[in-house]
Amino acid sequence: MYILVVLAPLIGALTSGLFGRKIGEKGAGILTSGCLIISLSWSTLIFYETTLNSSTTYIKLWRWLDSDLLTTYFGLQFDSLTAIMLLVVTTVSTLVHIFSTAYMHGDPHIPRFMSYLSLFTFLMIVLVTSDNYPQLFIGWEGVGLCSYLLINFWLTRIEANKAAIKAMLVNRVGDIGLVLAMFAIWDQFGSLDFSSTFNMVPSLASSNNITLICLLLFIGAVGKSAQLGLHTWLPDAMEGPTPVSALIHAATMVTAGVFLLIRSSPLLEQAPLALMVVTIIGSLTAFMAATVGLVQNDLKKVIAYSTCSQLGYMVVACGISHYSISLFHLMNHAFFKALLFLSAGSVIHALADEQDMRKMGGLMKSIPFTYTMMVIGSLSLMGFPYLTGFYSKDLILELAYDQYYLAFAHWLGVFSALLTAFYSIRLVYLTFISNTNSRKEIFIHAHEGSWNLTLPLILLALGSLFVGYLTKEVLWSFQATLPPIIPISVKLMPVVFSLLGAALAIVLYHFSARAFSPLVSPISLASYTFLYSAWQFNYIINHFLVKSVWRVGHLISYRTLDRGVLELMGPKGISNFMIKLTQGISNLQSGLVFNYALVILIGTAILILWTVWPPY
Repeated sequence: MYILVVLAPLIGALTSGLFGRKIGEKGAGILTSGCLIISLSWSTLIFYETTLNSSTTYIKLWRWLDSDLLTTYFGLQFDSLTAIMLLVVTTVSTLVHIFSTAYMHGDPHIPRFMSYLSLFTFLMIVLVTSDNYPQLFIGWEGVGLCSYLLINFWLTRIEANKAAIKAMLVNRVGDIGLVLAMFAIWDQFGSLDFSSTFNMVPSLASSNNITLICLLLFIGAVGKSAQLGLHTWLPDAMEGPTPVSALIHAATMVTAGVFLLIRSSPLLEQAPLALMVVTIIGSLTAFMAATVGLVQNDLKKVIAYSTCSQLGYMVVACGISHYSISLFHLMNHAFFKALLFLSAGSVIHALADEQDMRKMGGLMKSIPFTYTMMVIGSLSLMGFPYLTGFYSKDLILELAYDQYYLAFAHWLGVFSALLTAFYSIRLVYLTFISNTNSRKEIFIHAHEGSWNLTLPLILLALGSLFVGYLTKEVLWSFQATLPPIIPISVKLMPVVFSLLGAALAIVLYHFSARAFSPLVSPISLASYTFLYSAWQFNYIINHFLVKSVWRVGHLISYRTLDRGVLELMGPKGISNFMIKLTQGISNLQSGLVFNYALVILIGTAILILWTVWPPY
């Protein structure tokens, strides 16, 4: 059962990828979706055994790193954290597979697409079931590779090529941090297994070394989970098909960094400085992404920046040592974020691949089902009372209030909740309620999709409505410390700010722009430009970092080393020497008889002298 959970998606990926032409479009969709349904079924049983019955399972398969200094097994670890992550990954991935069979209908490369999706899921399962850091790193790099393949699935599009390369390069920065962290853990503890390392943490490691290890681990998490500084790849990843965006943002790629922090919690608990850095970066990310989401016009980019903001909340929860609450929000976020992305895919499908919200509007009557799904997802995202997002997001803000030395993290989070509600309602209003700006022929033909396009939305909507309420007791029971006693006013503050943000969006977009024309000024226009450009992060990184790296690489790596030392000492230098030598020898062939006679005489004289010389 445990091994089948891991292998089922791999079987689907290999079969669809290698024999896609034989089984066809429909066969690839049925096969890969069926394998994911099997994996989901076993994940449910694993959740029952490991979480509800508190029965952790370890499986050692074979030794794959074996030396005098290090022995590492290829092993699987199924505990409560793994079981919850398995349930999230397999549930969302199964629904994305089913949705893709309808969304990608007509594409000539559907078997390849379904193979990539299943391979993505398999590598994420490898990541969450690992019992050591090197094996986790295999899944870590694997999901990065699959994200590149899926973002660049439509490989004839230049923007998709650039976005995939950007995602790969930015994540390499974080991956270096994780690799260095593994070396530091090995140096400090002599082991890379989770159980061995975490048991030795209190006794062996010094505080400075632990802090360094935790900061390096956090660099890895910053890259994968798109935190401030390395977040720029996430919005550009929208160039891939919409099901890819749902899978990356809800269950696989971006949740890997948060999972790494939760898994490494015994190390983080010994490094207060690292926890402070984690909290600061998380809160700044939540605020920055929320401000940028206010002004985006691409439907998928608004949801992408909301992902970045919600990941900031999860990182804040880790920074204040409430790891189970971070996991709770990760699970809740997976349902309503997958619902939002797949609903956006339904809108794009209905409007013939249009993504600009300014060219939408008036779709409430054309696609009422998708409108309902989008409203449920948006309300859950903004933390509307008693929906799934309310139970985890508000709890994180309440717990952050108790961190007196980092009180600004709480206030940034609360203000980000207001901004989240604003852009969520803005998205719904511009897409479905406002007067349409669509072309007539597209607007008239807008319609709901087939059953395999709508069924995943229904199931995700049920999750967005009820999962938070049904699982809050299970997740809260993992808390090592009891939540503090917090004033009622603080508890109500996130809800009040969310409702205020929603009301502001309705008022702003219900009235005409002329009512707000006095507010338009050079400062407001500059602010809008600054936010629309995502705080100029791309410009800053390109101008101050990438150009310098490019210049150094050209002058040193390329011209000095590659075209200089290596060519002079390598094959080209040897070939040039041989060419010059042969040219010099060939010059002796002048074609003149007296030159040849002179050479023969000199040679004969040397030979005679050599034979009659006394020593010989």
